[in-house]
Amino acid sequence: MVNPAIGARSVKHGLLIAKLYYLCFFGAIGCLAPFLNVFFQQRGLTGVQIGWLGSIAPLMALVANPIWGTVADRWQIHRQVLALCAFVAGTVTLFFLWTDGFWAFVGLVMILTFFRTPLGGILDSTVMDLTRRVNASYGRQRLWGTVGFVIVAYGLGQLLTANDLSLVFWGHTALMGVGCVVLSFLLPVQSVEEKRVSIGQGLRVLIGQRNYLSFLLAMILQGMAMAGYIGFLGLQILKLGGIEQQVGIAWAFNALLEIPIMYFGVRWFARFSYRRLILIALLGFTLVWSLVGMSATPGQVIIIVLGSGICFGIFWVAAVGYVSEAAPPGLKATAQTLMGAAMSGLGWSLGSIVAGYLWDNISSHAVFLAAAGMAMSAMLIFWLGGREK
Repeated sequence: MVNPAIGARSVKHGLLIAKLYYLCFFGAIGCLAPFLNVFFQQRGLTGVQIGWLGSIAPLMALVANPIWGTVADRWQIHRQVLALCAFVAGTVTLFFLWTDGFWAFVGLVMILTFFRTPLGGILDSTVMDLTRRVNASYGRQRLWGTVGFVIVAYGLGQLLTANDLSLVFWGHTALMGVGCVVLSFLLPVQSVEEKRVSIGQGLRVLIGQRNYLSFLLAMILQGMAMAGYIGFLGLQILKLGGIEQQVGIAWAFNALLEIPIMYFGVRWFARFSYRRLILIALLGFTLVWSLVGMSATPGQVIIIVLGSGICFGIFWVAAVGYVSEAAPPGLKATAQTLMGAAMSGLGWSLGSIVAGYLWDNISSHAVFLAAAGMAMSAMLIFWLGGREK
């Protein structure tokens, strides 16, 4: 929370820093997300092993998100936590270049996940407080993360060769281990002045809300769906006859339309409740991932994934806002990281295992059709949980 003594000019300067932080953070994600599983496949891992890697790592997120969020809120050291997590997550990725074997990769991915996944939730909670201070739009801050992701994913896709993916890891280290660390100390985060509830009491308040509990259950299912979709999108492009450059294009297209949605959707978001927007986005994910599952060529996939950016732009802005409204005073970071634990932790872990077995034992198309079914289930649970008695 920003101290009331901080002026509007300082807050606006902080929002500029936040834009750069999102640019670097999601640019770093754009280095790894499209190409990490391709790298694992090149090192001889099977679909099941890749699925297990995707499942074990989020279990660390399930633990790490509440821990780091609570530490940041409890001692009001948000900047220090951001800097530490960014530094470790950024530098550990270089060790992938000199590692072989499934179990060695398990250890590295666990370390990477433990330190990287809490960054987004803590950053979001900080930015939400800054935007409220000057009545700014969270979406117009977060869209710079999408800009970074699109530029890096597309750019790397054009530069990489089939036999050398080392630039992926060097880029991640530069953006995360250097850029985000420096920017962490520049964010104007101050101690809260309002009376805060205890961590235990705050968590009981959150979980005791029927709407929020159904939201967390829906996020677990959505995390399962995203694990299959994100984890195997690049491999699906290659399996359908595509090349590494098309993988980069697909990932850039996947996020491209998030930018106009987050920028121009401010007034539209204000007209609808966060709950309704989340339901719309989940229905959209169901449609897009169903179509990806039925695609027969890389070109079809690349065009269809444009719809995913629209859905994610709506979904993420609404989900962060929904959690921020539900959080007790002084526990914004805790609440955001709890959502991350449900979706990127437990949900992603289960979904990666399911997707890996579907990929190896049924078909690659089944991975995306199953993701669509999970998104539909998440929508139904969230809708039922939010109905008034």
